Amino acid sequence: MQLKKLSIRLIKVLGGLCTIAYPIAVFIALQHNFSVRMLGLVLICVILVTLVQHKNIWLGILGLALAALTMISDKEIFLKLYPVFMNAAVCAMFTISLRNVPLVQRFAEKMGYEMTAASRGYAYNVTLAWAIFMCINTLISFGTVFMSDWIWTLYNGLISYCLIGLMIVIEYFVRMGVMHEHK
Repeated sequence: MQLKKLSIRLIKVLGGLCTIAYPIAVFIALQHNFSVRMLGLVLICVILVTLVQHKNIWLGILGLALAALTMISDKEIFLKLYPVFMNAAVCAMFTISLRNVPLVQRFAEKMGYEMTAASRGYAYNVTLAWAIFMCINTLISFGTVFMSDWIWTLYNGLISYCLIGLMIVIEYFVRMGVMHEHK
C-alpha cells in the first residue's frame, strides 16, 4: 500500500515537473534541431503522465490530438499550442464553475472551510477574477505562438508562471484584508 501511495506521489511530481518544464524543453530541443515528430512523441508522454495525475479525459484527448497533429504535420506550431490549450482549459474550468458552485468555493470546502453567504460571494468574485486572468493569459500565450521561439518560451516558461504566482499572492492579501474587515 505504501509503495502505491509513493508511486502516485511520484507520478504527480513528475507530471507537474513535465508540465512546468515543457516550454523550456521544447525551446532547447528546437534550438538543437531535434525532430519535431520526436517532440510530438515526448508530448504524448507528458500528456499520459498528466492524464494519470488529473484524470481529465477530454483534456487528455485534446492534448493527444495536438501531439498527433505535431507528428503528422512535422510543424512546431502544434507543440507551441499546448500551453495555450492548457491555459484555455483552466480558464474554462473557472468560467463554467460560475454557473453552479464556483471553483474557489469548492477548493475552500474541500479544505474544510465553512462557507457563509459572504464567503460564498467572495469565492464567486475570486473565481471570476481567475477566469478573466486565465482568459487574458490564454490570449497572450496564443499570441506568442506566432513570435520567436525565445519570446514563446520566455512567456510560457517563465512570465506566465510568475503572473500566476503574483495573482495568488495578491488574492491572499486581499483575502486577509477582507477577513480582517469582517472581524
